[in-house]
Amino acid sequence: MIIRGQLIAEAPIYRGNARKTLFTRDGDGSTMMISLAGEIAGTAESLMDAFIGESRNGRNLGLLNRLWQRLYGKSMPMGLITEVDCRLKPEYYNPDRFFDLRMGIKLDKDRWAAEANANYKMETTFRNCVFDFKLIVNDKMLKSKDNQAGLYYLLKELEEGRFWFGAGKTKGLGRCRLELDASLPKPVKLPELSPKPNHISVNLSLDAENPILIGWNWGKVGSDQPSFVDTNGKLFLQGMSRIPGVIRGRLEIAIGGNVSDVDKWKAKLARSLPRAITGWITQRSSRTEAAWTFPKSALAKLSKGKHAISKKVLSKIEPLVDRSFPSREAAEDTFYDTLGKNAKKSRRILDILEHEQKTARELDRDAWQEMAGKLGIVQDIADDLAAAMDDQSKFEKLIIKACDEDVLPGLYNQVDQQQKLLESDVWVDEEITSRLQHIQIKNMLMNGEITERQWDDPKAVPKGVTDGIWREFLQSHNRVSYRHMVNTRNLRKSIVNDENCIAVLKAYRDHTRVELSRPENTDFRAGGPSNREISQAYGKPYDTVFMKMFTWSPSAQEKGKWEVYIPGSTIKGAFRKRASQVLATLWGEGRETGDVLDWLFGKQRQPGHIQFSDAYLANPDSPQKAWCSMDGVRMDPATGRPVEQAKTDFLFAYGKDLSFRMRLDVNDVSEKDMPALNVFAHLLNDFQMGDIPLGGEKTSGFGWTQARLEKLTWLTPKADKMTEKLFGNVQLEKDGIWQRAEIEGPDVASIWTSLAKISKKDVDDFQEPRIASRGFISHSSFGGYSGKLMIEGTVLTPVHVRESGEPFYTAVLNGEPVNGWDFFSISPPSRDVRGDGHSYALPSKTLKGMIRHIYSIASESSSPSADISKLNPADSLFGWVGTGQNQALMGRLVFDFGMFENIKTEWFKVPYPYGHWQWTGKEWKNIPGNQAKFNIIAGLWRLFPNVPLAPSIERLDDLVPDDVQANYIRAILPGGKFHTSIRFWNLKKEELQRLIWCLEMENGMAHKVGKARYLGFGSLTMRVLPESYLIDWNARYGGDKNGKWRKPLSVDQWLNSKVIAHHSELLKALNAKSL
Repeated sequence: MIIRGQLIAEAPIYRGNARKTLFTRDGDGSTMMISLAGEIAGTAESLMDAFIGESRNGRNLGLLNRLWQRLYGKSMPMGLITEVDCRLKPEYYNPDRFFDLRMGIKLDKDRWAAEANANYKMETTFRNCVFDFKLIVNDKMLKSKDNQAGLYYLLKELEEGRFWFGAGKTKGLGRCRLELDASLPKPVKLPELSPKPNHISVNLSLDAENPILIGWNWGKVGSDQPSFVDTNGKLFLQGMSRIPGVIRGRLEIAIGGNVSDVDKWKAKLARSLPRAITGWITQRSSRTEAAWTFPKSALAKLSKGKHAISKKVLSKIEPLVDRSFPSREAAEDTFYDTLGKNAKKSRRILDILEHEQKTARELDRDAWQEMAGKLGIVQDIADDLAAAMDDQSKFEKLIIKACDEDVLPGLYNQVDQQQKLLESDVWVDEEITSRLQHIQIKNMLMNGEITERQWDDPKAVPKGVTDGIWREFLQSHNRVSYRHMVNTRNLRKSIVNDENCIAVLKAYRDHTRVELSRPENTDFRAGGPSNREISQAYGKPYDTVFMKMFTWSPSAQEKGKWEVYIPGSTIKGAFRKRASQVLATLWGEGRETGDVLDWLFGKQRQPGHIQFSDAYLANPDSPQKAWCSMDGVRMDPATGRPVEQAKTDFLFAYGKDLSFRMRLDVNDVSEKDMPALNVFAHLLNDFQMGDIPLGGEKTSGFGWTQARLEKLTWLTPKADKMTEKLFGNVQLEKDGIWQRAEIEGPDVASIWTSLAKISKKDVDDFQEPRIASRGFISHSSFGGYSGKLMIEGTVLTPVHVRESGEPFYTAVLNGEPVNGWDFFSISPPSRDVRGDGHSYALPSKTLKGMIRHIYSIASESSSPSADISKLNPADSLFGWVGTGQNQALMGRLVFDFGMFENIKTEWFKVPYPYGHWQWTGKEWKNIPGNQAKFNIIAGLWRLFPNVPLAPSIERLDDLVPDDVQANYIRAILPGGKFHTSIRFWNLKKEELQRLIWCLEMENGMAHKVGKARYLGFGSLTMRVLPESYLIDWNARYGGDKNGKWRKPLSVDQWLNSKVIAHHSELLKALNAKSL
């Protein structure tokens, strides 16, 4: 019996060696075709995934064999399934036959930052791709009712999507669903199910109501790269999404070759684009028609000779001369109607009818409007084009003018951005170089140029190979004997794999560069003659954009698209980090902690029990308003100016409209697993409370999103003690071989009947934080003081923090651009998309930078940190990035955005230069020729004084710029209030005391933030609210449901000026009594 169907990859699949990048190709790899292995066989039999079979040592079983064993508690009858064939359908291949590339990093548990040389990359199939599935069953064995029923419900598990294939099953990869071409007959009797299997499925959603940023690994530019590298025109054209495919195809033929001079290529584009548009529109607007005519010359001959047609008849048919008729019949009918009773006598006139094909041109207005809309041509030239249809030169000139004004400037910008991206991701070039050198060594092995003695000696470097490459090659093949290494078949396949890998890396990098160069991924930058024009024309791709995967749908255009997602590996890593921190705090880092972590998340050669899916957007075509931008810049503490090399910007997700869906699956739990399941339940609770952060920029408030449990499914053979322990008296319903409980809606969040206590020992409320071996405070567990500070800020003088992206207002004054800048809001960078109704906020990075500056002074952090083992107090608390490997440390503070409520705003004109305005201590004075004066502490830290607005500042009723030598800003007026919070953990007593002082300071003091601080803008105070708390970890995980684990934090008890360095100087510098 042959069973056919389609296997749908609901998640991407990776099949291959864990140390390699490529998805395993069929045969020797030269065809680039892929399939899922049907039967365990070959050199990788002990580790590979296949549908059926068994390794020679019996330790590795086929996935269907394992599933049968799991469901029925016995081995699948040998020979029942004789063959499985599963090949990717042809329409799911990209033209280059490469797929998506998934990359990930490992975070060091102490530093909570990337670990060097621990990243990975895997070529995975496209999500939702489809494989042709064929399963051949032994008919004789299938006659057994037990076998028939067993096979039916085995395949039912695949149909329900409870089947995973390949690597990374616990990290979002491999989930499949089977669709059979024809339903199998349902057995009368159910097979006997083993009492051990069961299944928990948890469906969750998370939105971006709290900003979230999962950074994409691509587009990183190194400063030491060459300014231009040869590329090809086809790559540039692929990034021009505004150009319709029919035009792009013509352009790829004309200018899709190698590009060595970008300016010359732009000139070719300027010539070729109008020509291609003209050709296509002319073709669409032309039609060939049959024409029947009475030629004038032939008719004139009929008026002569022996049997001439009378002049009276000829005069009657004169209107028909040279007139086109669509058919002979139409011409004859008109002839008879015109001559009436004389027609029969003159029938020979019909003999001169001539038939010809004529080309008629009439502008296809619908095609033109569609073309103009896609290209962005705003000029209304349809009537002019229609009038010029018979004049090719005039027609093309109209197209050229429209392209020059409306289309080409934007396309040139995209070319410039892609040119900049040619400097990105240099690691690809380094890996390609390394693989080419590996190919050289493999060819030498195949040709007998490397002996067995050399193979065993790292110092015996072959001729033409560098020492470093030889040692690295031997290290990467240290488990392979010389005899196996020189096997010709293996070497040839290995060389093909290296060549394919090089091609994959090149092709994928080209894909990412095309995507990153699109306008929606390009930031706004200043440029132009005066550097005042703000435009994407001067921009570059954002330093960090959200993680994307390449997807493919069969279509005539053969075009893939990018889709935003959160990798399952990111979610798993976040859960594991939280679990390890909590358990190390409560149980210590002993064997019990390790066993529970291994059960939940796995270790080498032991998969974890939780299978984390990727989180996909509920609506992949999410509105542009959901993508917001923020800039970050480190300020020089001495000059107050931005450090150019430390400027960053990123595009992040924000808002309820952006919702992700994900799923967690757990198989085969028993009573002995309750300790791990209790930890899992607490982790789900933490995820709902927003305490498991995802992605990057965590210390700037990103990723602390609150998940929602939407549905929980429990499958069990029968109601048993596990059902009662986990879900109480939940109602079960029969579902095939399973008893099913499905809970949705509000009941899901509380379905785990009680969060069992996982605290096992009395932990000191505030034990000292753990110190890592290299001398810094570790993130591996919670110690010291942890909690959350709830803060209210009050504006004392107008405050302005510039919005990110395009300015609110632009104008041209005396030929110079002038901008009006709104206050920062969490909103899209483009003014057209931004709209109204956005929320004003103090950026989290701005707040963090403001407090860090004060903390650096208060902690006497004047000496730069030279090494992670020798951090100054500010770097130790706020985080630090040094040079070299493993020299980054995440901070122990998380600053949220400061959200304003019920505020008043006003526009201000701020002329410059302004250094001649001097604050004397009592009043402003205009002293020409003077430079701006500041408070300098210890000769290092600059602080702006808290003073009233300078007389040069002008309040505006309406934003009407009148001077190019001024900035126009919207500021939040005094009395405006904002609220924010600061999470903290592992703080020493002195650190928390100093932090609270830096926030509240003392009576009569105020902070300074934002633009134009010297002229009196930006003074504000901050107050730590009574809702602030410290965390009692033992109580939190000890079954406390009433929130008593939140220990009130009394600010008065923590304000201690004795821990503040430069106390008197700070009191003087930040005095606000003049306000």
